[in-house]
Amino acid sequence: MVTVIISHECKNYSDWRKVFDADEVNRSKAGFKSTGVYQSIDNANKVTIIGEAPNVQAIKGFMANPELKAAMEKGGVIGFPEVKILSRV
Repeated sequence: MVTVIISHECKNYSDWRKVFDADEVNRSKAGFKSTGVYQSIDNANKVTIIGEAPNVQAIKGFMANPELKAAMEKGGVIGFPEVKILSRV
């Protein structure tokens, strides 16, 4: 199991959240389980998702999925997300 932290900015948090919630099926198929969604204190449109995936390959496959790219565009994601994949020590 790896911990994944994904951060990005979006145009409008409410619009982004609707798309994020609707994309649960794709996260589940990839084995990615979101454990929390956070907003920056300084900018509510800066979002961080923390979750878990079974392994590095699973999360890399999820991040490369064209369906994720389409969902990010639909949700108004600005730029590329910052992705950290961590293992517990």
